[in-house]
Amino acid sequence: MYWGSPDIDAAYHVPNEYMFGTELLAAPITEPMDKSSRRGKADVWLPQGDWFDFFTGRRYSASSPNGRRMTVWRPLDGIPVFAKAGGIVPMQPLSEGDSINSVDNPQHLEIIVFPGADGDFTLMEDSGHYSRQITPATTAITYRWRKDGATSALTVSPAQGDVHALPARRTWDFLFRGITDSDISVQADGASVDSDRRYDAETLTLQVTVADVSTRSEIRVTIGDTTMAPDPRMEDVFDILRHAEMRYLTKEQAYAAIAENGIDALATMDSLEHVSGPDMEDCSDSHMPSAVRQALTEVLLRS
Repeated sequence: MYWGSPDIDAAYHVPNEYMFGTELLAAPITEPMDKSSRRGKADVWLPQGDWFDFFTGRRYSASSPNGRRMTVWRPLDGIPVFAKAGGIVPMQPLSEGDSINSVDNPQHLEIIVFPGADGDFTLMEDSGHYSRQITPATTAITYRWRKDGATSALTVSPAQGDVHALPARRTWDFLFRGITDSDISVQADGASVDSDRRYDAETLTLQVTVADVSTRSEIRVTIGDTTMAPDPRMEDVFDILRHAEMRYLTKEQAYAAIAENGIDALATMDSLEHVSGPDMEDCSDSHMPSAVRQALTEVLLRS
């Protein structure tokens, strides 16, 4: 990280963290899972700006010029990967059958977009055969963000260069992470085309599918109301408490305290004790485990 931010001290203190390509920041978990929270942790430094969890769409803000240090907690099936606002990430859906090992440029692409800022990305594809006379096919993808519910637009420009390396036609999935559901319109070369719109509330993702469009056409996806989705804190708090291996009855107390007082409730977590009874644990062993409290802190400090 210090190659990109050599003047910021915090960038030198996250040796496991790295940029994966130009758009993604990864912080792999390299320690055993904590048994009380059922999660693993990684120390993370986010450079200044707004960042999204790549998989869930949850948003993190690093407002200081020095960025933000924090510990992130993930379950066994989660990996800390973040994309900055304005990021554009092309993905290829996994094929099936005989084509799973094909090296041809894909006929189906996913473009994952992270709103909150303007973004630009150039997709480069080639035939796999080197020649000084052949230039890779390039497809410019631009995203223009307009805040406060105004209209935003994503534009895929016609492919340039050695377009013979590309399929003649392509299906596109455009996934806009971290926003609310909204009306959309799609044009190809200025004419309206059919599209399929879906919204996934779990990952806060608006997905727009445009099928069978020429790779030499310009595609424009317009989103009528690009409002950031509210962070689903309480649902994630409940998930942490539900999976935590706590043998005492503090989950309901903790949930009620957080719902009422937010982040301020964590100051009292150490003294949330179970209901007394002959079959209960000793009260001296009834405090909220530190790892559970830290995992809750990460959730409650998100944007």
